[in-house]
Order: sequence, then structure tokens, then C-alpha cells
Amino acid sequence: MRGKFRSLAGAAAVAIASVGVLAGGGVAFAAGGGGPTPPWESLVTPNGSITFYNAQGQVVTGGSITAAGLGAYAVASTAAPTGYTKATLFVYTPVAGENPGLWSGEQLTSSTNFPNTAAPAPIGTTANPVETNPGTDVSMTNYIAAFPNTQTTAGYVNLYDVRLKVSGTGLGQLTTYWDTVIAVNTATNTWSVDFPDFTQNTTTTLAASPASPQTAPATPVTLTATVAPAAAGTVSFWNGSTQVGTTQTVTATNGVATVSTTPATGTTPYQAIFTPAVGSADIGSASSVLNYVVSTPLDATSTTLAQSGGGGPAGAVTFTGAVSDTTTPATVITAGTVSLFDNGSTTPFASGAVGAGGAYSIVFTYTSAGAHSVVATFSPASGATVAGSSSAPVTFTEQAPACTTCNDVQTITGTIPAGTISISTPYTPANPLNLGTLQLSPGGQYFSASAQLDPNAADVPTAGQSPNTTFNGITVVDTQSGNLPWTVSAAASNLSDGTGHPNGVISGENVGLTNLAPVFVPGNAIVTGDVVITNQPAPLPPVGPTDPGSAGLGG
Repeated sequence: MRGKFRSLAGAAAVAIASVGVLAGGGVAFAAGGGGPTPPWESLVTPNGSITFYNAQGQVVTGGSITAAGLGAYAVASTAAPTGYTKATLFVYTPVAGENPGLWSGEQLTSSTNFPNTAAPAPIGTTANPVETNPGTDVSMTNYIAAFPNTQTTAGYVNLYDVRLKVSGTGLGQLTTYWDTVIAVNTATNTWSVDFPDFTQNTTTTLAASPASPQTAPATPVTLTATVAPAAAGTVSFWNGSTQVGTTQTVTATNGVATVSTTPATGTTPYQAIFTPAVGSADIGSASSVLNYVVSTPLDATSTTLAQSGGGGPAGAVTFTGAVSDTTTPATVITAGTVSLFDNGSTTPFASGAVGAGGAYSIVFTYTSAGAHSVVATFSPASGATVAGSSSAPVTFTEQAPACTTCNDVQTITGTIPAGTISISTPYTPANPLNLGTLQLSPGGQYFSASAQLDPNAADVPTAGQSPNTTFNGITVVDTQSGNLPWTVSAAASNLSDGTGHPNGVISGENVGLTNLAPVFVPGNAIVTGDVVITNQPAPLPPVGPTDPGSAGLGG
């Protein structure tokens, strides 16, 4: 073997970064490159493979080539012969067609003692060889600068052979070794395990019982981690960078682990991390952060209510009161809402804001009389440290007011005998009063027409008239006993052509009655002077449809 062994005294010290999960973020456990079995593996017989771990004990299958070494720990998959207690990592650059024992390479790390009981599980509990990186191991960048892979043969490109060797006092170095092949990407300055491949991805979930949130003081919480698919290894629980409880063992038939803890008041970020068993093909995983909340208990409050005013359906009622903190030390309440509920309703009929010192005032006007039982309920503002509360009910009756200047509405019924006084004309919708052709006024301002009042006429047109133009007959018949007074009056509403157009309307004032004269039915003893007739002529010139006067029959 041609090995170049560079002194480690001058190697740069590079700190191994903690896994991101312990700082509260997520962590990705990258799978290996998954390459085929390297062609040179048939020429060697390694003792087994190498698994790399970070400082927290999680499997890593890749990393930066600029960092010191290949992780914080390198662990062999099988035990070493008795007496061997030191482990060292070497890296070699493959050459196609050349015996692997003749490849160039160098010692990547110093020799460290194993077992390392100070390492996190499962590293600290295994008797297999463990190389511990103190942070001064040679980086792959430095190694590649000295021993670059320039191969172009398939199965050799960008690959490097990592070997873990052991030695013991008085025994020298064991001739066989443990072997893992890594692939390097100089474009991204990363490395990843290429062989043997880590083929089994896992998922770890975390649940808490009782579930978040709680109110202080918190009761103990059971954290349960589930690894799927179930795989052999360990589960550790974390609060930030502090481990919770002890590391738990899981198996390929039972991937569930639990631990009990009591969370502090506030928010605690819990997380579970699965680390596969040494030598397995499983890929570790971490759960999402479970933020467990334990809130400070809210201060109790008291709400008062008083009522004043009212007395009638139009009277305003004033509701006043105050909300106070009943816990020591008390908080002065300056925000929130008070809602008023009446007669057991779940819907408030009024509400108002809480002001300085918790005081409030709400004015409400009832629209009817009745009995009321009002409760005031306080709702704290968002983010408040006090709880809500309700007042005792306040009962009162809203009375109807005394009637001073108002109408006392009563219902009066009565019957008017039929046929005592009747008024009739010969005109019907089928036999209307026809005014004939209207005549234009001399000034050309308006049209007009009139019908002759002739109660004795037979409704036969005279010269120049159309049929039914004789105003024939308004008959009033009084069958009352005795000479009782009565009045007959006539009125006309506006006339419209039905189109709704302003010019399609004629004011009722433009219809009038003139030259009225009574004609007494023979045989009735009526004194002529008992009948008084008042004419109501239409105005000339006519008035418009919106005229407010009282001329003609429109008034």
C-alpha cells in the first residue's frame, strides 16, 4: 500500500455544526447516493461498513467537503477482535485496473479510543469501533487537493474509498478494515455515502397527551414518538438543545417510544429524533416541532349593572356599571366590551365599550312597555389577561306613559238604514255623459264644452249637439218621515288619460255646475224655500292639474 500520512498538527480546526433540529428548525437526513456496488469490492473483503453520525448522535449520509472530517463520529458495523481499542479513518483514491491495496491515500484522522461512553446514544452504548472527531480531522477538500480523482472509467468517477482501521497496544494495526464509499460533488462542495446505500427512509411523528394548550400549573405530559415504518434504533426527545428524559429503544416491530415531562409556563418546543441502529440500512428522521403551550391563568373579574330612567315606551333607559379584576394583584381593566341580554335571550340587544377603570354606560330606548330582566356580560379584549364575567340580573318594568295630548282611539259601530235618501243619474259606463266636440277658446288657450241641464228632456240631441249631451237628471229621493234637513254636494277628481304624462291630466277644478234648478216631484209637499242651490262654476281660463285652489268641483 502506498499511503501518504500527513501530520495533523497543521490541520485547520473546524467546528462541527449542531444538527438544525436542536435549534428549533427541521432536519433532513439525506439518503446515500445509491450507486451500484463499486467494481473493486470483489477484490476486497471488508469487515463491514462505516456509519457516520453528527454530534447529537443522528446518522448523517452526507455533508460539506470543507468541514473537518466526515461527521463527528465514524462507527464500524461489527465488533473488532479482542484487544483492539483505537480507531482511525483513512481515505484512498480509486484507480481503475489497479489493486485497491496499492491506491494512494492518507490518514484522515488521529487515532481515538473506543468504546466512547461519553458519546450520545447509540454511539456511547456500542462496543463496535468508534472514531471520534475532535474537530481537527482533515477535510475532504484538503484530501482532494493532494489526491484528486481523475478517473473517467464508469464506477470510479468522483468516488473515494473510506476505511476504518483499528489497532491495539502490542497488537499493531489490524490488516482488515471496515469500508464505505463516498461520492464527492466539487461543484456543490458536498459528499454523500454511495456504498453501502441507506435504502430505508423513515418518518417520525410526535404527539402529546394531554394535548396543548394547558393552563398553569401544568400537569405531566406524555410525549409519544412513532417511527414509520418501524425500525430498530433509538428515539431521543428534545426541548430545543436540551434532551428530555432518557433515550428510548425502538425495534423493527415496535417503532413507538414515550417519555413523560412537565412543561414550563409559556411555549416549549418539543421534538423527537429517530437514530437507526448501528449498521442498519435505515435513514434517521426527526419530527416536526411540537410547540406545547402552558398559559398563565386569567384573572377573574366581576361585572356590576345598574339601571335608571325609562318609564315609557319612548323613554330612554341608561345602563351603567363597571368591570373589576378580583385577583391579587389586580389589573386595571381599560379595554373590552359589555353586552346586554334581556329576559334570558342569547342575543344581546345593546353593547358598549369598557372605558377607563372598567366603567361603561349604555343608553337604550324601548319601543313598548313590558317587564325586563337584564344581564350585563363582559368580554375581554384580544390578548387580555383577564377572564369574562356577567352581572346579576336587574329587573324593572317599562310602563306606558299617561296620555296628555294624544288621541284616545275608540271603535264606534252603527247601521244606516238603506233607502232613506237616494241619489241617481241616468249615466253609466255604457251610457256616459257625452260633452260632444270641445270648442277652442277665442284666444286659442283652451278647449271647453257644456251640457244643457234639462231634467225633463228625453236625452234627444238638439241642433248642433251629439247624443247624450243634454245633462239630464240628478234625482234625489227623500223617503224619511218628517221634514229632516239634508245636503247634497258634488265633487270631481282630476281627470287623466292614464298615461302618467303631466299633460295628460285635467284638474278637477275645471269641471263645474251652473244654472242648477230644483224640479219637485208632484205630490210631495216641499216648500220651495226649503231648497237652497249654490252653483260651482269652473274657472275661466282653466287651471293646471297642480293648482291648489278650490274652484269648480275640484274644491
